Amino acid sequence: MLSAQKSPDSPCRVVWVVGAAGLLGARLAQLCRQAGAAVCGLDLGPAAEVQGWVQDAPTLRRALALHGEPEVVYLCAATRGGDAGAYRAAYAEPVEALREALPQARLVFCSSTSVYAVGAGALVTEESPVAAGSARQEVLLHAEAEVLSAGGVVARLVALYAASRCELLRRHLAGLPQLPGAPERMLNYVHVSDAAHALLALGQAPLSGVFNVCGESFSKAEAYALMEELSGIPAAPEVARVQRRGASDYCVSSQRLRRLCGWAPQVSFRDFVRRQLG
Repeated sequence: MLSAQKSPDSPCRVVWVVGAAGLLGARLAQLCRQAGAAVCGLDLGPAAEVQGWVQDAPTLRRALALHGEPEVVYLCAATRGGDAGAYRAAYAEPVEALREALPQARLVFCSSTSVYAVGAGALVTEESPVAAGSARQEVLLHAEAEVLSAGGVVARLVALYAASRCELLRRHLAGLPQLPGAPERMLNYVHVSDAAHALLALGQAPLSGVFNVCGESFSKAEAYALMEELSGIPAAPEVARVQRRGASDYCVSSQRLRRLCGWAPQVSFRDFVRRQLG
């Protein structure tokens, strides 16, 4: 186990954000600082305060030397694709290393609602069945189990969107084929700012277990009707082929997060599209 002494003038709350150079991690680190925490951002990119894999001992030592031992560690890493090996390096190995090196730290792990195995149109809660249908899902569920056995929090996120990343709107404005699936296919989204606020709340509350993080659910037909209404651009008649993320078709409930943390999304997809269109 690694350890470091806090200096007398150090803030009482130290937070690590793994994946701090990413879209979600950067926003979460900003919120933690605004809340008064001493934040250590770890990532592979040059924008991070500590660069390197968190599962590597030298990286851990540099992070400990910067701010001391954390009370909360947020794991917000993302692979943006890759095979099971990439998933293991981004998710499972960091969790295993942190459990061993920092057993007192509270882990908040960003997972995905892609682990659920439900039928079309189902309402998904934290009690819904999961299935390791692929090697990547197996890795996610293994990492989740490690976090839960340590008394941590698993946040299963739906698709994120932000000004710099909204595939649904980007494809529509470019006249590209619609997302795969029938018009009644259900889509689930959360704005990155709302997701970061949810993680902040989960890290601050004395909670453990699994929490879904979803801002809105709407059908594919509703999404394209909204974008047509606000942009004046008709939806493309073609439907895209199923890609890496597949074509999930269910409605994700975040009632547990809302009830226990008092969280509620502040950004609606309608307002987001309106702002993006100026």
